[in-house]
Amino acid sequence: MPSGNIAQVEAETRDYYRARADEFEDWYRRRGTYRHGPEADAAWNRELGEMDAFIEPLRDRTVLEVAAGTGWWTRRLAPRNRVIATDYAPEMIACARRIADPSDAVERCRADAYRLPVAEGAVDACFFGFWLSHVPVSRAVEFMREARRVVRPGGELWLVDSRQSPTSGQRRQRVPGPKVQQQRRTLTDGSAYDIWKIYWSPLDLRFLFGLVCDQVDVATTEQYFVMARGRVAGGAG
Repeated sequence: MPSGNIAQVEAETRDYYRARADEFEDWYRRRGTYRHGPEADAAWNRELGEMDAFIEPLRDRTVLEVAAGTGWWTRRLAPRNRVIATDYAPEMIACARRIADPSDAVERCRADAYRLPVAEGAVDACFFGFWLSHVPVSRAVEFMREARRVVRPGGELWLVDSRQSPTSGQRRQRVPGPKVQQQRRTLTDGSAYDIWKIYWSPLDLRFLFGLVCDQVDVATTEQYFVMARGRVAGGAG
C-alpha cells in the first residue's frame, strides 16, 4: 500500500479510538455487538484470566504503559507497580480518570507512541496491550526500538494482543483473511472508520522482540490472545 494511504489509515485509526472511548470496554466485557453467545463469551473470559496470570509477575516496578486507553490494563498493573499510562487520545485519558480507582498511583499523559515522553532508560518496563496490532508493519521496528529506548538495560518489554479469531470482534466484523488487514469498524452511532489491524504471529513477535531483547518468551491462549515478554539487552544475567 502506498505510504500516503498508510498515513491516512493511521490517522483514521487515531480518530476511531478517540470516538470510541465511551464504548471501548464493551469489547473486553463482551457487551452489545461484541457478544458471541455463552460458549464463546465464556472462553473469552477464561482467556482474559490467562492474560492476567501472564502479567502477574510484572510487579514492584516503574512501568510505562503505551496506548493505555481507558485503563483496563492500567487497573491491573497499578496496584503492584508505579504506572505511567500514556495514550494519544485525550478522550481515552479522560475516561480512564473517571473510572480509575482513586487509590492507584497512576500518572497519565498524552503521548505519541513513537516519541515516548520519558528519558532513555527511565523505566523498568514498557507494557503495550492491544497496540502493536495497530502499528503498520513498516513502523513496527521503529516502535520496538522506541519502547526499548525508555527501558533500562535488563528491564522488560511486555505485550498482550489479539489472535485472529472469528469471534474476537463485533458480530458483523470480518476477521478471517490476511494477517495484515484494513478493517472497517462501526460505532454505535453508525459512524465508520478504516483502521489497521495486524495479527502478529508468535514467530513474528519473537523476531520483533529479539531485535531489542536478549531473552524472549511468547505464549498464546487457545483462541483469542497472544502474549510476549522480553528482557532488554544490556542487563546483567
